[in-house]
Amino acid sequence: DPSEADLWLLNSCTVKNPAEDHFRNSIKKAQDQQKKVVLAGCVPQAQPRMDYLKGLSIIGVQQIDRVVEVVDEAIKGHSVRLLGQKKDGGKRLGGARLDLPKIRKNPLIEIISINTGCLNACTYCKTKHARGDLASYPVEELVERARQSFQ
Repeated sequence: DPSEADLWLLNSCTVKNPAEDHFRNSIKKAQDQQKKVVLAGCVPQAQPRMDYLKGLSIIGVQQIDRVVEVVDEAIKGHSVRLLGQKKDGGKRLGGARLDLPKIRKNPLIEIISINTGCLNACTYCKTKHARGDLASYPVEELVERARQSFQ
């Protein structure tokens, strides 16, 4: 029950404006209920200086493995912003590590991303800006994730 939570962790998508509007409304609802808020996903990653994000904790798309740390600080009343970008040979990469823990809805199904980022630059979408250029995960990491999933 969101009304009983000490903190709201809101993940966002920035592909189209309605999704961003829903995200902004969720932030306002949390603030109206005096909830502490941590924001994640493409919206704060792509536009961290938006007025409605001021003073709120943000975890970037490439820093999601540090979410516990950010939540701990937000509960203490601190505002934290982790938005660093990973690069490979000067080229900006995107996405989370493949070895992050998952909770499966069906123990017989595992979805493994083989790439991250985006190839296009559509005018209505900020995904490329938030997640970086299209990049494949290394084959070794894909094989290891498949092994972990099978186990």
